[in-house]
Amino acid sequence: MLYSFFHQNQQFTRSFTKNLNEHLAAVDLYHSQWLVIYYLKQFETSTLVEISDYLDVEKPTITRTVNRLEEWELIEKYPSKDKRERRIKLTAKGIKVSEEALQIVNSFESELLEEIPEADMKTTLRTIQLLKSKLK
Repeated sequence: MLYSFFHQNQQFTRSFTKNLNEHLAAVDLYHSQWLVIYYLKQFETSTLVEISDYLDVEKPTITRTVNRLEEWELIEKYPSKDKRERRIKLTAKGIKVSEEALQIVNSFESELLEEIPEADMKTTLRTIQLLKSKLK
């Protein structure tokens, strides 16, 4: 049972990411890039370390993603009070893309959850949060 639970979760996650990537292609983004953009949309500014910690992704991976988003002029880096770090934020173009991507993601997720009872979603969310807390 345990193997099946985590195995099914892993298969779902891979399938979800693959399908979402297909939808996000409309705005030239991948899921990993969307996660960074979504984070910045929520928190406005951040450091690479803050994003890395929040997403639980290695800093070099976040650095590559952020560099690519900067090349595409979706984010910009600027100095912070601490000279050892730089903060990043969405550009005007990044905000526009984030809004378009959010509509795509919301539509995709709504379709996916369409026939799932709210009580089941709440139970699943509680389970995920509990498992996540055990990993910390």
